[in-house]
Amino acid sequence: MQIDRSRFPLVFIRETENPDGDAAAELAAILAEGRQFVLISEQHSHDETHEPHEVRKARARFFKQNKGRFREFCVAAILIEGDVPTSMPFRLAAQGVAKALGVDFHFVRDEEAAAAVGKNALARRKT
Repeated sequence: MQIDRSRFPLVFIRETENPDGDAAAELAAILAEGRQFVLISEQHSHDETHEPHEVRKARARFFKQNKGRFREFCVAAILIEGDVPTSMPFRLAAQGVAKALGVDFHFVRDEEAAAAVGKNALARRKT
């Protein structure tokens, strides 16, 4: 996983074949900046149940430890679905996590829609 902040305050989580970095550390650095942002990810074709348990556990621990900062600085989380709609169980789980973090969660078709929803969310938060 790679964090792409080239369009900040839109921050993209990109899946990579060979992860070269520490996504959690990069997200922690973004949170430490104290600026509002939108987190955008694409729906991945792999089945996350095949991820090592320790990877899922570390990700959950990171979000739990940074819950307050996400609530303060992450304006919205957006999942780009593409042509394959997200399953209802995953939608409910994602919305539950977003609610626990205090972040609005959106499902969109493509990156253009994600950018529009993200910019709208940022504008609403500033008012």
